[in-house]
Amino acid sequence: MYSKSIKPLTIILLLISAIANQSMAQPPVAGKNNPSSIKYIYLTFDDGPLNGSEHIDSVVLAERLKISVFLVGEHAELSKQLGSYYKMYERNPFVEAYNHSFTHANGKYKIFYNSPQNVLSDIQKNEKLLGLRYKIIRLPGRNMWRIGGRKKDDGISGASSANLLSQNGYKVYGWDIEWKHNTATGGPIQTVDEMLKEIGNRLETGNTFTKDHIVVLIHDEMFQKKWEESELKQLIDKLRQHSNYVFEHIRFYPDK
Repeated sequence: MYSKSIKPLTIILLLISAIANQSMAQPPVAGKNNPSSIKYIYLTFDDGPLNGSEHIDSVVLAERLKISVFLVGEHAELSKQLGSYYKMYERNPFVEAYNHSFTHANGKYKIFYNSPQNVLSDIQKNEKLLGLRYKIIRLPGRNMWRIGGRKKDDGISGASSANLLSQNGYKVYGWDIEWKHNTATGGPIQTVDEMLKEIGNRLETGNTFTKDHIVVLIHDEMFQKKWEESELKQLIDKLRQHSNYVFEHIRFYPDK
């Protein structure tokens, strides 16, 4: 029974205020009452652990930003330092680790993909070595997809390997856009503003593997210097200015 000191109108106003506050605390949901549909961004980093992984780790930890890293087991065994970078990723609550093969094909992709069974063994070895929790992979040197019955190939050898991995329960992820880098210096090629514009255009036109979802490929070695580290932070900060952009781990990418 309500206290006589509280008027019914006051109670109603308090209830309305509580409901409004709860609504404001929830993330926006796409729909006819919200003309700006949600766009999901998956920042994915390949080939770690490498020099540069430690800067990526520190940025996403400070920014509290979800990212996905596709790891190469052989790199984690190269030195104690690279092994420590892998452990940094493991401890970071905003990082999820996935499979990018043990050897990265040793840079000889055509030979690597001549034997799909060897590719499967290489992936399984990496999964066991790094203790990877999810059967999610990205093929080294190939932009191929195998998820939820959908597939896409990049026209280069590797399709048979992707099929075999899918048959063994793995989800294979490619990418929609790459932040390219100079292979000699590791430095980014596109500027932050160029990347921002291209991501926005792809999401606006639906030119992605899945509408309203964009997978961005980045390489760990791009962020070995402080100014390059700040470029990553600049991109994150500018993307966050869009209220309908949501960052997510690749594990939550829709199957259909």
